[in-house]
Order: sequence, then structure tokens, then C-alpha cells
Amino acid sequence: MIHLSLAMIVRNEENHLRGCLDSIREVVDEIVIVDTGSTDSTIEIAQEYNAAIYSFEWINDFSAARNYALSKCTGEWILTLDADERLDERSVSELIRITSNKQKIGYYCTVKNYDSDTKREHSIRSIRLFANFEKASYSGKVFEQIDSSLLEQGVALINSKIQINHIGYDFTKEEKEAKAKRNLFLLLDDFGTNKSPYVAFQLGVTYNTLHDEENAAKYFKLASESGKLDRQYRAQCFTFLAFIAHQNHKIQDAEKNIHYSLKVDDRQPFAHLLASKISVRKNELMIAEERCKRAYILNQDLLNRGQESSIVTMIDPEEVIYYGLTLAIQNKNNPNYQFYQKELHAFYHKVDGDINSRKSFFLKKLFTNASFDKEDVEIALGLINYNNLSFFVYMFGNNPYKQQVLIIIENLLKKYPDSIEVQKMFAKLLDEFGRVEEAIQLLEKIIAMHQSDPSIYFYLITYYLKIGKEDKIKPIILQLEKKFAHVQDVMTRVRTLKRKLLMFTTVPM
Repeated sequence: MIHLSLAMIVRNEENHLRGCLDSIREVVDEIVIVDTGSTDSTIEIAQEYNAAIYSFEWINDFSAARNYALSKCTGEWILTLDADERLDERSVSELIRITSNKQKIGYYCTVKNYDSDTKREHSIRSIRLFANFEKASYSGKVFEQIDSSLLEQGVALINSKIQINHIGYDFTKEEKEAKAKRNLFLLLDDFGTNKSPYVAFQLGVTYNTLHDEENAAKYFKLASESGKLDRQYRAQCFTFLAFIAHQNHKIQDAEKNIHYSLKVDDRQPFAHLLASKISVRKNELMIAEERCKRAYILNQDLLNRGQESSIVTMIDPEEVIYYGLTLAIQNKNNPNYQFYQKELHAFYHKVDGDINSRKSFFLKKLFTNASFDKEDVEIALGLINYNNLSFFVYMFGNNPYKQQVLIIIENLLKKYPDSIEVQKMFAKLLDEFGRVEEAIQLLEKIIAMHQSDPSIYFYLITYYLKIGKEDKIKPIILQLEKKFAHVQDVMTRVRTLKRKLLMFTTVPM
């Protein structure tokens, strides 16, 4: 009898399928592939691996296709993968060990997703390996699950150390949105007949991907209110709600929701990091530092020991180290400053083998606000990435050697043209070098793109005053009042600004 079957559904997966099948070809005894209408070379690739190939008419229902694939499997055990997934090579021995067991069990595997857009790694536990039961079936038209079916048959569901690497979220922004639109149609159809809190959660995630914050918040709230939803998914709902509020400068809502998130599940590194950033916005820098360190220690613990959560959003250690360094410098917290410097050295040692002497020397110059030479500029541009960009911009802002900083910032602007932090720093430098008109043009361009950072508006007003363009100030204040009416701190600054303008200028308010 066949021991282990691989069950897959595919459609136009010529770019991914070979990588998936290579990762399991030495482990599985049977490959069952159900094709839902490929027009590329998917079927030909599957034939190279002696797969049993079946056709299935697509009816907008992933579970229907999955269940058809299950019906064709003859193995004692079934492993399910998508074409854009790979069995981690370190999990091969674990898979062999587990399937030597004669017990009828379902196993949670860790599915790791890397999102190049958010620069974050998301991990979920999902039943991907289970004994072959005749009545086992998936439910849900999209984001389908088999857990309930197995539990109904009295099958024990336990954790495993098997890891599956999912590369399918590493899309371009356009590809990601196209996939989200497809999922949205299926999810709304599913939710129309099944008010499942899990489907509501996935609707929230999908609307969030499509930048529809109003509907995202609506469904996250619905899902969070259900006691039937796994508590770790509920915590994720509150984290998403906190993130949306934070993005829109609704500080009280952000704080309230992150509090709920951590109350439901306090082992989520990203939630603690977000809590820290919310504290920064409230100007509670000591609390922010405590929350940041909690995020880092928890993240390291999960990286070293593995996760047991249904879902977790991990943080790149480099991001938290540099963020922690920023807070330690701002708070003049020398113990934490030393802690993060030590962790930074350990991080570079792990990823690069070591941090070379030139990099180390450059970082010492950076921390002491020393001047840079040409080689330092090249080292800086090589070291800076999305994870540490904020830290370097902050440090450059404190450096007195502005001409050298300007060279670096100009280069960073080419590398990160959409970074508001880099653009703001560039505008400040332009102002310091007497190029106020250029600074104004840059900030006007940012505001025209509907930016939600209120500090840009205040900088622009300052520059208008410098060159006597007082007539341009009132429209900017009106925009501030319209866009940030809900932000108390911003409105307080606007009222103070208006009083000063009435006293010292002829600007009609």
C-alpha cells in the first residue's frame, strides 16, 4: 500500500511547481495533482515527476477542488502543499518519523510566509499532514480548513516541528492586490451563507491588503467580538485595529486596541513592537523602550525555540535592534544602549560571519557624530536597508557634518524614493544650505500625494514664512484642520500657530 501521498491543486504554476516537487520527491510515494485549468506548462512539469494528474472544473471553491484531490489519494498519510510552497529540508526527517507512526493523527505544521511589501515574516500553524480518512474534507471557499472535519471524527490534532516555506506572498504590489480581489469575491460569497468569525478575519486581512481601512476595521471588529474565534486570531484582529488607528493618528483607539490584543495574547512580538510605537506617539519614551525590549526578547525566544501559536507575526531582529538603539539614545539609557550594541554585533556575526573592521569603525563614527570620508559613505549605503533606515536618518539628523550627510541622503533618496523620513531629512538639509525653495517644492509634492504625516505641513509653513510667502499659509492650515481634526495634539499646535500668526504676520486667519 502507498505510504505517503502528496495532494495538490494547481493552475498555471509553471514558475513554482518544480521547486515544490523537488522539495518532497524523496519523501512521498504518490503525487496527486488536480489541475483546475492550466494553459501553461504546468501539466508537462507534473508529468516529469510521474504525478497522477486529474482535471477539475473550477467552480470558485477551493475546498471542492481540495476534496477531489483527497479522493484520489491512496496513501496511509496525506501531505498537502501548494505549488508556491516548499517543504523545509530540515523537516524531511521529522516527516519520515511522524509517518512511521500508526496512530490516526492530524499534525499542525508551521507555514512561514515572507512578505516583501511589509518586510515581515508571518507564521501560521495549519493542518497539512494527516492520516487518510475517507470522511476527511475541507470547508470554506477560500482559506479552506480541514480541522473541523478531523475533530468531528475524533482525530487528535497535535503540533509538529515540520516547517513549510511559502513564497507566494512575495508578490509585487499589483500581484498581491489582484490575488486579494479574487479572494474578496469568494470570501464575501462564503460569508453570505456562513457568518464564520474566521471568514470575517480573512475579510479584514483582504480589505487591509486592498487599502480599504473602513471595511478592514469593520470585519476585524466583527471577528474580534466572537468567542468562537481562536484567541490568537482575536489578538491579531485587535493588533490590526490598533495598527489602522495608529496610521490615522487615532492614538486613544490605537492604545485601547493594542491593550486588548496583548491581554488576549501577550506572546506576539509585532504587537509589542506596535505598542512601543504607539507609546512614542504619546511621547511616553520610557514605556516605549520597555515595550520594545519585550518585543525583542520574545521574538528571539520564538526564533530559537519555535512557535506554538496558531498565528504569529515575527520581526526581523535587525529592525528591533536599531529601533531599540534609537530609543536608548533618546532616553540616555546606557544599559540598553550597551545591550542593543552587543545584540547588533551578534546579529551581524550570524548573518555575515562577522562585522568587518571598516563597518565597525564606521558605526563608531556614527555613534559619536564624527565626520565621514568617501569610504564611509559607501559603507553607510551598503549597511542601510528598510529595517534600519529610520535609525540612520535619525543619527544623520544629529550629525554636525551636514555636507557629508547631504551626500548620503541624496543617495538614499535614489534608493528609497518613497521614504517620507528620507524626504523630510532632505528638505531640512536643503533649508540649512539655503535652498528653501527646493525644500518647499519637495514638501508640496509630498502633501499633493495625500501624505498623512502632519509634521510635513508644519515644516512647509515654517519655510513659507522664511521666504515671505505668507499667502500660502492659510490653505495649508485649512488642510491640516480638515485632515487631522481628530488628532488633539495636531489641533493644539494649529491653534497655537494661528495665534502667533495673528500677532506677527498679516496672514488673515
